[in-house]
Amino acid sequence: MLNNPSRRDFLQTCGTAAAATLVGASSAFSADSTGRSPQKRWFKGNLHMHNQWSDGKPLAPWAIDWYKTHGYDFVCPSDHNIFQSDELRFGGFGFNNQPADLAAFKGESSLWKVISPSAGWPKLTQRDVIETMEKFGTDTVRMITVGDQTYVRMTTFAELEEQFAEPDKFLMIPGYEQTGGCYNDQQVHMNFINVREVFPYIKSETPKEIFAQTFAKGQEVYDGQDYLFTADHPLWRYYDFSPKDLIALPQIRLFEVNNNSIDGRYEAHPEGWKPEEFWDVVNAHRAAHDQPLLLGMGSDDRHDYTIDAKAWSVVRAARLGVAELFSAIREGDFYASNGLDFEEIQFDGKSLSVKIDVREEGRYRIEFIGTKKDYDPSSQVVEVKAGSRNPARKIDVFSDSIGIVLDAVEGTEGSYTLKPEDLYVRAKIVKLGKELQSDWQSHPAAWSQPYR
Repeated sequence: MLNNPSRRDFLQTCGTAAAATLVGASSAFSADSTGRSPQKRWFKGNLHMHNQWSDGKPLAPWAIDWYKTHGYDFVCPSDHNIFQSDELRFGGFGFNNQPADLAAFKGESSLWKVISPSAGWPKLTQRDVIETMEKFGTDTVRMITVGDQTYVRMTTFAELEEQFAEPDKFLMIPGYEQTGGCYNDQQVHMNFINVREVFPYIKSETPKEIFAQTFAKGQEVYDGQDYLFTADHPLWRYYDFSPKDLIALPQIRLFEVNNNSIDGRYEAHPEGWKPEEFWDVVNAHRAAHDQPLLLGMGSDDRHDYTIDAKAWSVVRAARLGVAELFSAIREGDFYASNGLDFEEIQFDGKSLSVKIDVREEGRYRIEFIGTKKDYDPSSQVVEVKAGSRNPARKIDVFSDSIGIVLDAVEGTEGSYTLKPEDLYVRAKIVKLGKELQSDWQSHPAAWSQPYR
C-alpha cells in the first residue's frame, strides 16, 4: 500500500479507537468475493469551505451545489466555530441578530440570519437569497419578518445531506473550522473534519500552545470518533505560525499547503518563508528524527464564489466513504492540486514514480524535491516591527539546503530513486509557461505527498 505507515505512526495520527475502526473498515474492502483487491480510483474533494452559516457569501444549498456540479466527489462545509445543527440561534461568527421578540420563532429551529441592506463581511444580502431562490425555487428559502428585519433560516447539515448526498457519487462530511488567535493577535485556525460538536476556542500565549492544547482537547471531546485535524493556512494573516510550531508537535500530521495567502492589507517579507518551504523545513526535521511526516492538503477556504477555486485534494480509495478516504489520507495516498492531476503515484519503498494525467497539450515538468541528511538545521529570527503594511512578527528564516530539487524531468512520466543521503522525496508537477512560479503559487500544478 502506498506510503504504508508504521503501527506507531498510525496510532499517533488517529488514536487507538479510530485506528481500530479504520483497520476493520480497511479489511472489509481489502478484497472482493474472488479474492482480488478492489480497484482504487481518485476522488476529488474540498475539506475547507464557507457559506452563510458563518461568513461565506452564498447560502449553504447554493455553495454545496456548486461543488457537486463542478466535479467534486466530497466536501465538508467547515464554517467558523459552528456546526449546522437544528439548534435555534441568531448569532455566529462575526454577527448577532438576536430579535427583541422571540414569539415569531416559536417551534422553529436552526440558525436565522438577517437580510442586510448593504453588502459586507459577514452579511447576508437580498442578492444572496435571490440567487438561491432562482436555482432551487422560492419555496426553498424560509423567511420571517419581525419589525423592519427579515430573517432567513439556514439549511442544516442533515437537510443539506438529504438534498445533495448520493451513495458512491457525492459525499458530505460534517465538520467546522475553529477560529481564533493568541493574546498578541496571531491567528491560529484549525479544522476538525467529521465531527458534529463544537468546543470553544482555546486561547494561549503562543501558536504552539494553542495547537497542542486544541489537539489534546479534540482527543478528549471526540474520543472514539474517526476525525481529521488540520492546521490551516500558516501564512495568513502574516506568518502567523512557524514551521518550528509543527516541528515541536509531530502529532499534527496535516496542514494546508495550498490554502495560503498573506492578508491583502499586508506585504510579504523578502526573507519570509513560503508554504512549500514551510513543508520541507518540518519534514526535514521529522525525517531526520524518525517522526511521522507532515502531509499537505489542498483546499480553497472559499468565501467568495465569484472567483475560481484555488486548490483541492484528490484522494485514492476503493470507494467513496469516510473510512476509506480517511485511511487513504493518513497513508499519504492523496495529492494537492490547483489545476493539474496525477494519473499515477507509486512509491515502492525506494523509488517514487509518477505519471501526469494530461488534459491539454503543453510542456510539462516533474520536479522531485527533498532534503539531504547533511542539511543545515539552524535558523535565524528576523524581527519585523509593525508598519503600515505588516503587523509585528518574529519570522524564522531557514537554510537554502532544505527543500532542494533533487532531479527534474521534462515530460509526463518520471521516477526518482532515493539515495542513501536523501531524507525524503516528494513530486511536484507543473505546466511550463511564461509566468511559472517556483513555489506553491505555481499554476497549474499538483503536489504529491513526501515519501521516505
